[in-house]
Amino acid sequence: MAYRRFEGLVFSTGSKPERKRARLALRRAGIASWTLSLLGPGARQFFAEPPATARIGVATAWSLTYRLRADRDVDRAEPAFETDGFEEREPRRGVAAERHLPQSQPRDWVLAFCGVREAWTRPGAPQGQEVLIAHPDTGYTRHPQIRAALRLDLGYDFVEDAADPLDPLSGQSGGHGTATASVIASAADAELTGIAPRAKIVPLRVNDNVVHFSWRRLAAALYRAAERRMPIASMSLGGPWGGSGALAEAVRRASERGVIQIAAAGNHAPFVVYPACLPEVIAVAACNALGAPWQYTARGPEVDITAPGESVWRAKTSAGKKYRVERSSGTSYAAASVAGLCALWLSRHGGFDALAARYGSAAAVGGVFKEALQLTAWAPQGWDGETLGAGIARADRLLDQALPATAPARGLRTASARAALLPDIAEPLRDELQFHLATAPRRPISGASPQLRRALG
Repeated sequence: MAYRRFEGLVFSTGSKPERKRARLALRRAGIASWTLSLLGPGARQFFAEPPATARIGVATAWSLTYRLRADRDVDRAEPAFETDGFEEREPRRGVAAERHLPQSQPRDWVLAFCGVREAWTRPGAPQGQEVLIAHPDTGYTRHPQIRAALRLDLGYDFVEDAADPLDPLSGQSGGHGTATASVIASAADAELTGIAPRAKIVPLRVNDNVVHFSWRRLAAALYRAAERRMPIASMSLGGPWGGSGALAEAVRRASERGVIQIAAAGNHAPFVVYPACLPEVIAVAACNALGAPWQYTARGPEVDITAPGESVWRAKTSAGKKYRVERSSGTSYAAASVAGLCALWLSRHGGFDALAARYGSAAAVGGVFKEALQLTAWAPQGWDGETLGAGIARADRLLDQALPATAPARGLRTASARAALLPDIAEPLRDELQFHLATAPRRPISGASPQLRRALG
């Protein structure tokens, strides 16, 4: 992972976003000329962006962060970085293509494997009717598999700060948003069939690469999802560094307002990545068409459920508006599958508002869904429930599960083990150390702030 650019500082002035106090803090930090804005509608955090001509390195960024944290008018502060990453790249020339199990040859194998068609026959013929699914990803393309499912009027481009979240196909993950959306909501009469073919996808472009180190745009997307009353957020993205709280705060606030957040556990990682590892998020690992774990899925105690992620048929978009349907692998598709199942579950029970009224609050619905999802999972013989969740998601069993009389008291919350992995150093420096370990795990820390260097001796 290579550092690319410092985006700015995310900070809060306490329980209320007081712009005057924020401006004073920036002035005392020597950066009064920076642009100040709220992170999103309903957010308590500000985003301070340096002038376009500024050249700020990693060490300086962290030093500014500590300066803000020491200010009496600042509650929390953290830097936002852009870095390079990798995720589901095309095979290099001369490298053998991915091998697919014969059982994944039928284009509807995921539907058969998870009992989706049977679920559609349940009372109300649930297919995710008009359920809005916030989809923070690389944006959308005009691929025929997803065009009918898009709600572009509600979408947004947080990269370009524009209304149209069209995917420019310029980054390492170009077309990824279209691919994952097609797993959720390709129309039933299309070349592919999504798990919830009557659901609506709200594309929110947050990056060109689905490996994240800056969470500023994702946080803003979650605030938008909460404000626009989107009951599901499908996050087929992730990163190993969670920062000091902006992401966690956005996730928590969205959960309180009823957004059921589902995220990929991660690929080629020895632990569950952010945001999946956060307690309010349903973390999804990946399996293949035989029910065995995908060999590259992330595992850990934070995983809640597993779903198909190896050799999943999805819409493929290449530069030049080339549209195809091909197989691909990743926990991205597993998370999208569970988001589709959530849409089926909501439509089966009369929609999100009906469930919120039944349980007395919007925040309670996610906990009821997660409990049902886990209780109805299929666990093959020898299943590792400690690191792969309750089992493999099944749509038919999920929709047959009777609603409980009350919502679970703990809701979506589960314990996270990530903090225990870090050395025992002062709390204000821990997130910087985590950033350096994530971006350069095999070489000495370079570019660290003077404060961290002193702490490490």
